[in-house]
Amino acid sequence: MDGSWTEQVRIRASDVTPAGTASVLALATHFQEAAGRHAAALGVSMQDLLADGKAWVLARLRLAVDRPPAWEEEITLDTWPSGLDRLYATREVVFRDEDEEPLARGTSAWLVIDTERRRPLRPPAALYDIETPDRPAPLAGGAPELSAPDRADRTRTFTVRYHDLDLNRHVNNVRYLEWALETLPVGVLDERRCAECALTFEAETTLGDPVRATAALREEADALRVRHRLAHGETDRTLALAATRWTQ
Repeated sequence: MDGSWTEQVRIRASDVTPAGTASVLALATHFQEAAGRHAAALGVSMQDLLADGKAWVLARLRLAVDRPPAWEEEITLDTWPSGLDRLYATREVVFRDEDEEPLARGTSAWLVIDTERRRPLRPPAALYDIETPDRPAPLAGGAPELSAPDRADRTRTFTVRYHDLDLNRHVNNVRYLEWALETLPVGVLDERRCAECALTFEAETTLGDPVRATAALREEADALRVRHRLAHGETDRTLALAATRWTQ
């Protein structure tokens, strides 16, 4: 079975920042949605798994943005499973413009968990039968493990709302990235763009949980680099770690 999946995407008004281009949040959302549709075509959809007491969970994500697409721009999203690494199922993505030039590239690692015990399980048997395309990885090095920042230059607190929840009644993956970015000064968000982000998800949250987001900023010659940590506001348990790179 061919393991590739291609979609045409039009950038919506809800996808763009005040700069008029798609945010990294929007690209991550389109990737997540396309991955879900491809999983359904392969017979391993979230609905299929939930019926069996299982669920997909995004464990690691990395996206690099070469050029953020503009509002109403028509782009192509191409995604494919790239293999199995122990309990992780890896998946790649490339966004291209109408001239087939890359706009953004990404890689990810997913787990299947037992929805009652919240523990990882072996990937579905159907994944072992998929013919993974013989093509180079969009991002060298994959989705790296991340470490927590050693200080907190910026801190914000959030409370999990009903519309932050997904099918599992836990916080949607992209919401963690949103909270991390919202911790930054408005000047950074207005004057720079997120050229790369990486996330590692470590724990789940649900309705009403307090979330504390911290960020450590480091200005370098070519970019602003930020390390992020999202933690439970009461227990201080790490929920997710992130690293972002911001360019002019």
